[in-house]
Amino acid sequence: MRNGVEIEIIIGDKTANDFYIPESEPFKLIGALPYLYEMNLRRFIKKHQKQITQGQLHIRLWQQQEHTYHLKGIWSDDQYILLTGNNLNPRAFRLDLENALLIHDPKAELKEQSQQEQQRICQDTRLIEHYRELESPRHYPVKVRKLLTRLSRVRIDRMLNLML
Repeated sequence: MRNGVEIEIIIGDKTANDFYIPESEPFKLIGALPYLYEMNLRRFIKKHQKQITQGQLHIRLWQQQEHTYHLKGIWSDDQYILLTGNNLNPRAFRLDLENALLIHDPKAELKEQSQQEQQRICQDTRLIEHYRELESPRHYPVKVRKLLTRLSRVRIDRMLNLML
């Protein structure tokens, strides 16, 4: 973004996470993970609010009924497409062994298909224009709030963030 490029990030809503547990079901420790992801996203958006307001950064939350969001992809310069199940972070790059497909399309032969696919994905998203559009941690379910508060007191949340 420092170089003036425009970026769009599409992220699964916390309810589209494999580990999301509705409040109507018994709480399990792993059920706090989507909330931790959302807290991180909220911080990220708050940090980059200026770029969002200027139209340089677009954050979209994906949600489609009861489906989850696992596939990751990067479209770059209308020439490169990376599709993977691998998380797109340094930890995953070092440790995960999921396959990826890198497509180089210098003649833009796949551009129309790619744009159609992106439009299809975006149909199930909502554009986030401000961090306050995400649920505040103080409104999380009681058991999730208590767990996240305990984790932050002993700073385990920071260690978890490094591991995720």
